[in-house]
Amino acid sequence: MSERLDELVDRLAAAPADRSLDGLEARIGRSIAARRRDARALAALAPVRFASVSLALAMGLTAGGAVAASAALAPQHDGAFSSGAHLAPSNLLEGRR
Repeated sequence: MSERLDELVDRLAAAPADRSLDGLEARIGRSIAARRRDARALAALAPVRFASVSLALAMGLTAGGAVAASAALAPQHDGAFSSGAHLAPSNLLEGRR
């Protein structure tokens, strides 16, 4: 098995490189600089993101509370075809009203 491995390593050493390594260090440096720049931009926008989420939460709670309050204060109509929990068979059979 080691002879086969040695043969494969020798063939790999003799093969030409599939891509040029010229400028590799410069590309890596540019990539690192771009990632640092993006990280700084995200850190700078963190307070804005927090404020937007807080504002959306406050608006949702306000609107939801208003809708819930108006639904609770709305008059309930018991018509012939309305569904009412007080007419459930379990309530009628136990004598609760």
